[in-house]
Amino acid sequence: MIAVPVATMAGLLVAFGGTSAFALIKSQHKHAPIQAVFHLSSMWGLALAVVAIVLFWEGRPLASIGIEGGQYGAWAAGAMIGLTMVTFTVLSLHLGLQRGRSAIPEGSAQGLKRLTDMPLWFRYAAVITAAVTEEILFRGYPIERLQEITGNAWLAAAIPLFVFVVAHLGGWSAGHLVGVLFGGLLLTAIYLVTRDLIACMITHALIDSTIIFLPALLRRYGNRPGGDL
Repeated sequence: MIAVPVATMAGLLVAFGGTSAFALIKSQHKHAPIQAVFHLSSMWGLALAVVAIVLFWEGRPLASIGIEGGQYGAWAAGAMIGLTMVTFTVLSLHLGLQRGRSAIPEGSAQGLKRLTDMPLWFRYAAVITAAVTEEILFRGYPIERLQEITGNAWLAAAIPLFVFVVAHLGGWSAGHLVGVLFGGLLLTAIYLVTRDLIACMITHALIDSTIIFLPALLRRYGNRPGGDL
């Protein structure tokens, strides 16, 4: 363990405390329509605050949280993993529909309905926002700083993963958290192996694009998962 710089404590407070507060606010309005401007501005505000702390308070480069150019191999791997997840999801939905099962898990239907009720521009913005801001707030910054503090990569990865899962409870059901945990484990593993946050952002964007846009397509063709969509 080492003495924790004030700047790092502030960065971790923004990353964990800010997202937890945001999740608490969302949990109180989880049945109401999504407030688009509040949702997007809150997440970008938190992520940009962490970036500002890295650059101007800690005085460190973005490479210290896994953001740097030229990592084409890691980016390609991120894209491959994301596309694999998209393919797996599409095939699972296809097989489920063929067997007469609901295309969307019942625990996810309500949250997905709130998303698909939003304008198309917001759904695109939500995918990009989640991919960029959540990777900064839950992967790059906290994993790197907590590993410096604790000297333990596993602990440094486990703490942000826990906060990541809990933060998603604000807008979703408890059942949906199983998928969130799997996605969080996958993205955390990618970061630990590659130490490249852009690769994680690519994978995250591809995974979320399936979650958000495919249910809307299924609904258009008459699918009614769980009776909610």
